[in-house]
Amino acid sequence: MLEPLLPTDFGRRLDGVHESLPDPGSLRFAAVIGLLLEGEAGTQAHDPQLVLIERSSRLRQHAGQLAFPGGKPEDEDRDLLDTALREAWEEVGLPREHVQVAGRLSPVPTPTGYLIVPFVGRVRTTWEPEQTSPEVARLLTPSMAELMDPRVYRSRGSAMWEGRRYDLHEYAIGKPPLWGATARMVWDLITRIQGA
Repeated sequence: MLEPLLPTDFGRRLDGVHESLPDPGSLRFAAVIGLLLEGEAGTQAHDPQLVLIERSSRLRQHAGQLAFPGGKPEDEDRDLLDTALREAWEEVGLPREHVQVAGRLSPVPTPTGYLIVPFVGRVRTTWEPEQTSPEVARLLTPSMAELMDPRVYRSRGSAMWEGRRYDLHEYAIGKPPLWGATARMVWDLITRIQGA
């Protein structure tokens, strides 16, 4: 029998959904959600898929990049989790009742002026993502095992920004590859799954 890829204490390896956030300083908050499709049957429960969107080339920022569903808060959002879930509904058609929010990854600052707060959600139904927004050019659902494969991972060194050094990651899962802020979130997610 296959062992589940996600550890039984997976939720405890993540930051709490409502833990305090760092002061964003001059940055503006944004929120995204990494959706793990575990399904009810087949191998997805043992090797979940991660939902990624390719952002439309017509967008002003991060055009053409691979990302988690998400975006900027709107006035009606109760909090950043609400932002992430609203955006997931708008971009990939995720009904809120289908996701169990497991926790958060470390916030990621970007040179475009955002502090992105990444949530992680587990989807254990047969729901499948759809392109439900013109902001989404394409959907990808690589498996976590594929993302953990050392043959698709490349370290791109590090860079200094705002006085801090950041490691740069890339995952060759298609064209374009997964890089930038979302690749840092995926690296964080994999590190927590592996317990490193």
